[in-house]
Amino acid sequence: MKRRRLKSWVVTSLFILLIAGLVGITIGVSKSIIKSMNVDNNSYVLRDIANYYLPVNSEIENIIKRPFSDESVKIHINFYDANSDEETKSKSLIKYERTYLPNTGVLYGSEQSFDVLAVFEGEVIKVDEDEMFGKTVEIKHKNNLTSKYSSLSSVNVNVGDTVQVGEVIGKSGNNKIVSVSQNMLLCELIYNGEYVNPEKYFNTKIEEMN
Repeated sequence: MKRRRLKSWVVTSLFILLIAGLVGITIGVSKSIIKSMNVDNNSYVLRDIANYYLPVNSEIENIIKRPFSDESVKIHINFYDANSDEETKSKSLIKYERTYLPNTGVLYGSEQSFDVLAVFEGEVIKVDEDEMFGKTVEIKHKNNLTSKYSSLSSVNVNVGDTVQVGEVIGKSGNNKIVSVSQNMLLCELIYNGEYVNPEKYFNTKIEEMN
């Protein structure tokens, strides 16, 4: 009696079905593991677990954030850019007594009090109260970046504290230079020893500053 050989396309089909079944089982097991770990599928990095690459939650933030989350906060005076046109530069000056000073940061204000947040993780290197600018906090970050927060009514941190991005470091307040609101914040960024426009770098990776 002759043995009947299976046609090549039949063998190929059976092989594909077998592989598909194994892949389905693997995906099902992976999803069960992920679900049991309570992992957010929208935010993850890859890590080798039992020879499979599974998504795990990553809390690392590497982006410079705005120093507030309250949507009512608006810009009162922009950063003074010497390369801007004359009209823009004139609107970026701070008048104090009989002197006009270039704004080295961005002055924000709101009709209501708001939390002031750290723009990036770092170490608090200075907590001071300036006669003109009110309570001030200075934070040193990596990549030669320092952030300053002035015109605060209260401060939640001390020198030497380590803060995380988005952490509340104080409350909005006022200053003696601009009295347009009782709820203000002067935010300044110092990069490589020079004042830069904060609005240019918010929502930017700190390594991409230039």
